[in-house]
Amino acid sequence: MEMLFTRRIHVELIIYFSLGLFISSFVIMIFASQRMKRLLPLTLNLQSAMATWQMPGREKGDIDLAIRFYLTAIQLRPNFCDAWSNLASAYTRKGRLNEAAQCCKQALLLNPRLVDAHSNLGNLMKAQGLVQEAYACYLEAIRIDPHFAIAWSNLAGLFMEVGDLNKAMQYYKEAVKLKPSFADAHLNQGNVYKAMGMLQEAVSCYQRALQARPDYAMAYGNLATIYYEQRQLDMAIHCYNQAILCDSRFVEAYNNMGNALKDAGRVEEAINCFQSCLVLQANHPQALTNLGNIYMEWNMISTAASFYKAAIAVTSGLSSPLNNLAVIYKQQGSYADAIACYTEVLRIDPTAADALVNRGNTFKEFGRVAEAIQDYIQAVTIRPNMAEAHANLASAYKDSGHQEAAIASYKQALCLRPDFPEVTCNLLHTLQSVCDWENRDTMFREVEEIIRRQIKMSLLPSVQPFHAIA
Repeated sequence: MEMLFTRRIHVELIIYFSLGLFISSFVIMIFASQRMKRLLPLTLNLQSAMATWQMPGREKGDIDLAIRFYLTAIQLRPNFCDAWSNLASAYTRKGRLNEAAQCCKQALLLNPRLVDAHSNLGNLMKAQGLVQEAYACYLEAIRIDPHFAIAWSNLAGLFMEVGDLNKAMQYYKEAVKLKPSFADAHLNQGNVYKAMGMLQEAVSCYQRALQARPDYAMAYGNLATIYYEQRQLDMAIHCYNQAILCDSRFVEAYNNMGNALKDAGRVEEAINCFQSCLVLQANHPQALTNLGNIYMEWNMISTAASFYKAAIAVTSGLSSPLNNLAVIYKQQGSYADAIACYTEVLRIDPTAADALVNRGNTFKEFGRVAEAIQDYIQAVTIRPNMAEAHANLASAYKDSGHQEAAIASYKQALCLRPDFPEVTCNLLHTLQSVCDWENRDTMFREVEEIIRRQIKMSLLPSVQPFHAIA
């Protein structure tokens, strides 16, 4: 009787564990190893896995049901280490990272040589910012099994995140050497090459990732980004389109393809891409901003402003819609609103020299010259080689009667940008206003040449009538 009961428990255990595997296989993407018992790790990139979970309709399984079956299997046999390891993977998919980590640790208590659990625990530690603990987990997995390519890849990812690209490259090379069909490692190796500025090598890695996994949407997307940066717009558009064919819910591919289409002059198609992006993610700030930019170029100011405001409403860390909305407010004479936008840009990035210059320009037009001067001074402190900031500072000094300071700033602007017609003309006038006649004839000839060149090019001359008054 005891034998029969034990056998029934064993059969139930197998059934519950198998049901857990069957259900989770649709969602967690775990595959049976050669031993037909242990499962390979959940993911190489915890954040990517969690992002994938948020794509409705992509997976058909039921993680909650899988968790129930794993828990039942563990109740029947508490020392079932593979069930603990797989339960950890299921919890990870649900974003329950602390519970996942506890399950990994329990699996390792039962079987300290379970390399998959060491590697997955490393991913969980990394996701919680525990870099040293993650490093130790990956090293232990490699110590147990030096041929475990996934641990090498995860170790490489750790070094990439802390900025040690050379070590990251070394470990990705080891991962793809151990497993040439390792598409994720090829992709990430390409990312390291791109970060190093070695674009052709990055392209080769992305192409190898696609050879290993022909429907790898992210590899197409990364390949397209390089082509876009190299202004190979047709190739970029083709690769973004391939990425979307592989994954019709690839939000960033729609937005990025929209940018490429716009740059290629295919504006209506670009609008369709940005709108498709917004269908998938209605609060996508870049797509909203990009649509605003198109309508701004079409001089549909009200429509552009509505998109910029929508972008600002859904994010607090994006400067471009604020800058563009400030331009609209300034054109409409709403100086206070423009200043508020630039101030928000500077809250996001206090070192944004362009925003300081733009806010200074707005202050100056608004008659608040002293505040404009402070913004220009701060801008040239942040970016000493910014000729425009020196020129605008000089103009503000000149308007407030500080002629000597204006002359010094004009000269600095010309040192940085010798071909700066407006500054040359303004400097000449300011020198005349303080009766500084040194190099007068040379400067007059230079201004005369500027005027001739601008008239020949049908440009409005930089010189004003009062500049010629001796």
